[in-house]
Amino acid sequence: MNIFDYSKYYGNYSFKERPFNEVDNIIFSCLAYLDFNNIVKDSRETITVKEAYDVFKEVYRPRPKEMLAVKNAVKLFELIKDTKRFCDIELANYTYVGDENSQFSAITFMIDKKNYYVAFEGTDSLISGWEEDCKMAYHFPVEAQVLAKNYLDKHFTMKKCNLIVGGHSKGGNLALVSSMYANYFVKKKIKKIYSNDGQGLRKAQIESKYYEKIESKFIHIIPNYSIVGLLLRHKDNYIVVKSNKIGPLAHDLSTWQVSYDHLEKDHLSRSSKVFDEGFTKWLDKYDDEKRKMFVKEIFDVMRKNNIVDLMEINLKKELILNIVKQSKEINPLVKEMTIELFKVIGKTNFEYPFF
Repeated sequence: MNIFDYSKYYGNYSFKERPFNEVDNIIFSCLAYLDFNNIVKDSRETITVKEAYDVFKEVYRPRPKEMLAVKNAVKLFELIKDTKRFCDIELANYTYVGDENSQFSAITFMIDKKNYYVAFEGTDSLISGWEEDCKMAYHFPVEAQVLAKNYLDKHFTMKKCNLIVGGHSKGGNLALVSSMYANYFVKKKIKKIYSNDGQGLRKAQIESKYYEKIESKFIHIIPNYSIVGLLLRHKDNYIVVKSNKIGPLAHDLSTWQVSYDHLEKDHLSRSSKVFDEGFTKWLDKYDDEKRKMFVKEIFDVMRKNNIVDLMEINLKKELILNIVKQSKEINPLVKEMTIELFKVIGKTNFEYPFF
């Protein structure tokens, strides 16, 4: 079973009959990739899943080579819209920011009057979002992390409720960081924090009192062939689940295996262990200034080609040639860092290419 099968079977049960579980967390994190602009407002107004889908199906137009995360979210949205479990859940507080500096999105799922799930979106196709992910290696906080913390403070400081905060990939990192630094009143309401294959933290943050205070609530779930969830620093108390794919494809939530109301547990693959060890050594070898130079030069090549969206590279093959040509002009240190990073990736022996 996967999340699609779960939504069909468990959709027959209300949350009173079958309480919230880790698979519901996966479903809400997946739905966060949808564009709810002009459907769910950033206000006290709410709309049910069923009502939101009726509007969504009228305005949604799939993009050429749509991101897999979005395709899965659309499919899941259609599956849950009429189910007993999900149809009456209310959606609220949708926010999206996408500009040259940052990419951020969040939405609130009101399971009932007292229990809310806040879902932060992972990285979409905006280049600024991917650059922001890379900035996490040398800078804290990045703009999306600030926005996530402000989102919780804005909407839940005065709200009487229990909070579960989560997200997939970058969204998992935002769930963790926002919960660490939310104000006292919000932090008291947070019962669980889910990072679904989300990046870790910088050394200073994971060793801080802020992390220590929320650690007992933090649930880090990664697939057996995790890559993203092992980036940066992390504790080894993660939960490993079984994916039916290998390598980067295991990052896809729809590949995670489900058994009734829980994810099937597994052990971390040798390939992921090799990557984890190699990437940590890479971080230790290069300080913040060198990492900053690395990220800046890589994304400067993108900017020289006026690329603001990853989909543009797929649709304009000549851009790939330009990027390859211009990459020959980058700083020798950045070339060295790139080669070293690809050596780390090469040692994993994943069956699928990283990019």
